[in-house]
Amino acid sequence: MSSEGTPAPSVQALPSMEEIPWKRLSAKAPIAAVLPISTMIGRLLLPTLLPVYFTGEHGVPTALWISLSVTALLLLAAGLYEVATLSYRVVGAQLEIRSGVFTRTSRFIEAARVQNTEVLQPFVSKLFGLVEVKVETASGGKADGHLRGLTSEDAQALIHALQAVRGEGPAVLLPGASSPGERVLSEARLGGLLLYGATALSVGVLAVVMSALHEITETFHKLLLPWMEKHWAVLATPGMAWLAATVAALTGLFGLWLVSGARAVLRFHGFRLVDTGTHLRAVGGLITRRQVTVRRARIQQVVLDEPLLRRTLGFGSVEVETAGVRTGKESSERAELLIPVVPTARMPELLREFVPDLPDAIAALPLKPAHPKSLLRARIRAVGLSVLVAAPATWFWGAWGALAWVVLPAQLLGAWFDWRFQGWLVTETLVVVRQGFWRRRTTVVQRARIQSVRARQGPLERGYGIAHVRVDVAGAHVVLPSVGWEEAQSLIDQLPGRRPTGRARPVTDATPVPQASLPGARLPG
Repeated sequence: MSSEGTPAPSVQALPSMEEIPWKRLSAKAPIAAVLPISTMIGRLLLPTLLPVYFTGEHGVPTALWISLSVTALLLLAAGLYEVATLSYRVVGAQLEIRSGVFTRTSRFIEAARVQNTEVLQPFVSKLFGLVEVKVETASGGKADGHLRGLTSEDAQALIHALQAVRGEGPAVLLPGASSPGERVLSEARLGGLLLYGATALSVGVLAVVMSALHEITETFHKLLLPWMEKHWAVLATPGMAWLAATVAALTGLFGLWLVSGARAVLRFHGFRLVDTGTHLRAVGGLITRRQVTVRRARIQQVVLDEPLLRRTLGFGSVEVETAGVRTGKESSERAELLIPVVPTARMPELLREFVPDLPDAIAALPLKPAHPKSLLRARIRAVGLSVLVAAPATWFWGAWGALAWVVLPAQLLGAWFDWRFQGWLVTETLVVVRQGFWRRRTTVVQRARIQSVRARQGPLERGYGIAHVRVDVAGAHVVLPSVGWEEAQSLIDQLPGRRPTGRARPVTDATPVPQASLPGARLPG
């Protein structure tokens, strides 16, 4: 009860948007941004330059050099101009970023929609005492907010302001900092990173190694081979070509291991995964120090990656994905949080940190196998791929090309192994999917995170009465192994798990809604 004589409590008025000042990047930010922007421009223009370089007899034409140089300078000036004019501020529950003078660009990011906060400290930025902050939401693609060239104090203040809007504690710290209450979940040693790199092959690594082998082969034929044939007469005898082939193969394998190991060390050196209670923070990197902070409540799915060679060596990798998916990249690059080296014995313990409802022994789960008819489909695909490879090889190279038919039994055997070790399981709270033998990937999705479920039948699958069920979460998806069409329809009705409604639906009209107007409703009588 109140009276007119009682004064009302004083309420502190919130500052308006005009009263909140804009903050600028450091004055050193354009200088620190020269190298990363130049690298990005080089990657953009390199595909234009390479075909001319390799096909032209007299090198790159002068006109093309001038055109590319002018284009690169204009792009560099535009990038530095954007960095120099960028400003930001936190207004209410939003982060506002503004850049440009002639063409003004403004971005508004809801603090409640932020999925991950990434803090980077490249080598050049470290020399100037600067850091980069990336703010990612569920929109996908590039980071929604990328502030390049903040001082440590401004970066920490921005992160704490965003966390204060969400009502969270100071979970995000700058790389190298630590809080007293954090708990270390995983660390990566140098030996483990070298093994991780040696067992990881990607298109980028193969491209680097193939270009290096090209240069090594030319040097070998021009310089080393004449000298070796002159001093070692045995190499000049017929039938010794196998020695050169063996040396080339060993050099290629060593190059693959060297490049992959170097990439792993550069990316994950000093890797540590810590638990702050509501967040998971991973930090690592040799030249560029990278720190990713993920809220536990935003985790959408967890993937256990165990290729055959890594399983034999006793370790695997764990990928944690949130709604802030990065499109257009491989799965390991798309994952917001990647733990590169996890011993097999510690995998169940670490997975339960991300998915508390996961059983103790994930390897012993009673997974349902793939439909038997899906094996026939896999064999047909294996035969088709083998014929596409072996038939042209036999046509062009004769008896030597006929050796490519060895791929056929290998493909059939691989299809059987992949089918044999597929499995899936739906519990009250989880969906577990295991795929592949050579590269086994086990995906765990919480049913409360499921956005949609769909079933798909191709022409061949329709004839066999089987289908694939795809489960979508925010920013990611997983496809179950082949199941019968009736079981696929049952899974669509069963997934996602029903969520309890928080409140009753408000009634906006006194006139009752006819039951027949609702889908699936029936009239009385």
